[in-house]
This record gives sequence, C-alpha cells and structure tokens, in this order.
Amino acid sequence: MSKKYSDIKTKLQIEVNKTTGNDLAHLTHYFQNHKNGVSQYFMPTATSYLADLHENLNILQEPDFQYYLPIKWDIPFPPQTNPKFKFIDLFAGIGGIRLAFQNLGGKCVFTSEWDTYSKKTYEANFGEVPFGDITKIPAKEIPDHDILLGGFPCQPFSIAGVSKKNALGVPLSGRALRSNLFFVPQKSIHVINK
Repeated sequence: MSKKYSDIKTKLQIEVNKTTGNDLAHLTHYFQNHKNGVSQYFMPTATSYLADLHENLNILQEPDFQYYLPIKWDIPFPPQTNPKFKFIDLFAGIGGIRLAFQNLGGKCVFTSEWDTYSKKTYEANFGEVPFGDITKIPAKEIPDHDILLGGFPCQPFSIAGVSKKNALGVPLSGRALRSNLFFVPQKSIHVINK
C-alpha cells in the first residue's frame, strides 16, 4: 500500500531550513530513486539518517524503508514512473529546467542548489531536497546520468534586491555584466542530437 509523500513528510518532519544538511537530501533522493539503479549512491546515508530520525522523533516503529515505500507522490510535479533517460540538475534554483526535462520523459537522479529558499521551493514542487554546494560534493557521489543540466545564474544580469550602483558588493558603474565561475563535476556527458 502506497504512502502519501505529504504524510511521510509530516511524520519525519521533513523541512528545509538554513541548517538542513545533505542527510535529508540523501533521504529524499533515495525515496525518489529506490528502484532505478542509482539507490546505492544514497542508501547508506539515507538508512543512517532514517534511523536517527526515528530515534530523535521517538517513532516506535523500526526505521525500515519498506514501511515508506512505495510512495504516492502528492506533489505538483511527481517523478517519472517509466523514464527514457536520467539527468542531474545543478544550480537547480526552483527546478524550472528540471521540469522541462522531466516533462520530456527524463528522471532526475541528483540535484544540487545552495540557496535555502530555492531548496525549500524545490522540495515542495518535486519532493526532493537538493544537495548543497556542488563544489563540496565529490564527483564519485554523483550518479551516472545521460544529461547534465546547469541553471544559468541570474546574478550577472539581475539587479533585483540590490542597489543599482553596488550589486552584492561589486560596483556596476561602467560594467554591464559580472562574471561567475562555475564548477561542474567530471562525469561522462552525452549530448542528445535530434
């Protein structure tokens, strides 16, 4: 019998805040990928974290994934059940790029985003908490994938929320754009040609 994600989220008190670490990302990524061959990337940490949650929340039931799986995804954008390809979503923001690739039949197997509010929105939309700063995640911990997505940061173009003359501490006078340095883990990347 399937459990609704909203019920699991309430029971395990899944909530993204500024102190949320990657343990919750491992758990939600395992929930999303327990059947598709990449679960080994998330299972050890997810298992330990689930045991800790049961102990800390005084849940008397054994911390067994079989109680939680399969999950009925009562979220706005549930994962693909019969995916055509796998992808990862880096610099994910709130998941706009993921949504397009998911709608094309893809299954997201790894997500990374450092902003707390973006992570909170991402979890609400997709039922998955993104991992934090991609520069702190070893490449060996990222599942194999067919496509790597990388959200383009809006900071070079946007002045939303900052002074027009001083954007995030970088004076803009005489400069139309600021540069950003990206870090992308080394993995095999395949380009899909139509």
